[in-house]
Amino acid sequence: SGIHLAQYFQHYFKQINLSMSNSNDDLGFEGIGNCHTHKSNANDAEFDTLIGHLQDVVIEDGFQDLQDKFLNEHCDEFEDEEENKLIYTDIYNQYISTLEGYIADRMMELCPNFKMSALLELIQSRPEEVDLDLFETLTSLADFSMFKETMINYKSQRDCQFYNFPSLLVTSLAGGLPKH
Repeated sequence: SGIHLAQYFQHYFKQINLSMSNSNDDLGFEGIGNCHTHKSNANDAEFDTLIGHLQDVVIEDGFQDLQDKFLNEHCDEFEDEEENKLIYTDIYNQYISTLEGYIADRMMELCPNFKMSALLELIQSRPEEVDLDLFETLTSLADFSMFKETMINYKSQRDCQFYNFPSLLVTSLAGGLPKH
């Protein structure tokens, strides 16, 4: 099995205190995604193109809808308590797999020879050049605590909207209910 986004960012968090001394090394990536736009500096063009595609993928409606659907389907399992249930791990792993699968599939559509491992190597070689919002989105895949907090917040917001709606419905129907 290959390298996954979440595994990379978990590793990255462990290595964050290390020097970035090799961040400008030429890693010689060729043909990672057939997305070259400038032959003179293929690594820069490839990095810019792949990161641009990745940004597009994580902000597109399909990704957002998939994430929203997943959160909605699974948030009821989560409770705002310190102790974690065993099922949280299964749901978290499914979440990572679902989102990474979507990202990989979309990247393959955009760059037919795309390889996740090569993208991760590019990101690792230039973490300071990755857009902060994109970096936070990707790092959220590697942080179970952030995932759990997202689930709890999603549940809370969803329930708040659900519970406010019936009171509006009852208020609007109170005078207009049919009499038998």
